[in-house]
Parts: sequence; structure tokens; C-alpha cells
Amino acid sequence: MEEYGKNSIEFDYAHFLGASCNKRWTFMEALETIAPVFTVIWKSNLVQLATPEERLWENALKTMSLQQSDESNLVTLLQLAQTEGFDELRVAMPYGLDPEQVEYIQSRCGVVLEWPNGDGFTVQLASPS
Repeated sequence: MEEYGKNSIEFDYAHFLGASCNKRWTFMEALETIAPVFTVIWKSNLVQLATPEERLWENALKTMSLQQSDESNLVTLLQLAQTEGFDELRVAMPYGLDPEQVEYIQSRCGVVLEWPNGDGFTVQLASPS
């Protein structure tokens, strides 16, 4: 992930797909299943230390899934980026999307995907309501 401006970020969807295939449990995830009470305080402290970019990546790995469609994952990604306060998100894609997929994302998020070239799109995000 690269940060372009104060509130602009790039998310590499191909990197996400690869990371999702190789995801292993973290110490926190294992501890959470054994002793959930201890992880609540620990997680709240870690979240405060993480940058918005790190939180976006971690939340994407937790909430997006290879079992979901690309368009569902991308809708979730746009919502996560908006929640983290980003104004603009550039998504580098390993392949293009069908017009139906683009329409689905745009209608679900109320945004317009801009395709300046064939390897990804840019979207302007509104402030979370």
C-alpha cells in the first residue's frame, strides 16, 4: 500500500489475494480464541498505535474473503477506507472488472469508479455518515 496524499492511499488487490491464500493465525487471533477477555484491552491499545494504512490492511484481511465475490470485497474495501478517513482510494487490480461488477460497486457505495488505465481504478470517497 502506498500513500499518495494526505488522505489518499493505494490498495494492491493482487497482494491482498496472495496474502489471503497464505494467511496464518496470528498470536492475537490464537489468544482471542483461548482468552477473549485479555485481548479486548490489548487490541484497543494496538489499534491506537496503528496507522490508518495498517488498520485498513488488517481490517481488509479480517473482513474480506476469497469466498466472496470481487465486487463484494471491493464494496467492503471502499467502506473500510471511508471509515479510516481516506478521501481517495486507488485500487490496483490484477485484472479488469466486468461492467456489471463496476455498476454493482458504484450503486452499493454511491461512488464513481475512474479507470485511468487498465490496471486499476480510483474512487473519491465521501466522509462517513
